[in-house]
Amino acid sequence: MNMARNLLALAMAGMLAACAVSSSEPGNNSAPLTIQKQGSFTAGGEMITAPGTFNPRKPMQPDGQTYHGDHAYVFYQVPVNARKLPIVMWHGAGQFSRTWETTADGREGFQNIFLRRRFGVYLIDQPRRGDAGRSMVEATLKPTPDEQLWFNQFRIGLWPEYFNGVQVARDPGTREQFFRAMTPNTGPFDMNVISDGVSAIFDKIGPGILFTHSQAGGPGWLTVIKNEKPAIKAGFFLFNGIARQR
Repeated sequence: MNMARNLLALAMAGMLAACAVSSSEPGNNSAPLTIQKQGSFTAGGEMITAPGTFNPRKPMQPDGQTYHGDHAYVFYQVPVNARKLPIVMWHGAGQFSRTWETTADGREGFQNIFLRRRFGVYLIDQPRRGDAGRSMVEATLKPTPDEQLWFNQFRIGLWPEYFNGVQVARDPGTREQFFRAMTPNTGPFDMNVISDGVSAIFDKIGPGILFTHSQAGGPGWLTVIKNEKPAIKAGFFLFNGIARQR
């Protein structure tokens, strides 16, 4: 019961934060963004070495070669005069770090919104997704049509109709941008692999605030539980969070 209450409280806090962000300081996105530093890195993951000896004359043979995979990927920006704690933003199902960047209809996303509020922003691609697509486990990618599922799943409407009051532009260009943001898993969805990768991010950057969207809620909780250091406990917000997954 206490866990359920905590889940609800954190979800409500996340919703309130989103409302505050969307309603405050209108028009401020015309001001220039001043970034003190930016970069990217990987965190966590595994490495294997194939038996045998590497032959440079036969580089396509795996003998003696190494393979690194199942790491998380991070792109970060830190503004001038940044606040003490950065925000780490974690995408949901079918998505990658673009979730937090420019919206499908061209508005600034949470990445820039929080940079303008002087937060360092770290965007994650979880293991086996997006720029962290080097999976340690084989998978087959099939171009199965599924985009109307995502239209409904993201609460835009019930295809082809939009919900009344939905804050998404209804033009064909916006729909195309939304559909082209979908990204497949390059390996099986594994809660432990994913949470290990994200926990390694906090090991590298230190204390921060974790934002999760939708599917990231489950491995997000697992990341908090696994991380014995107080790094993530500075703040954890779920947006449309899913707490229990396989």
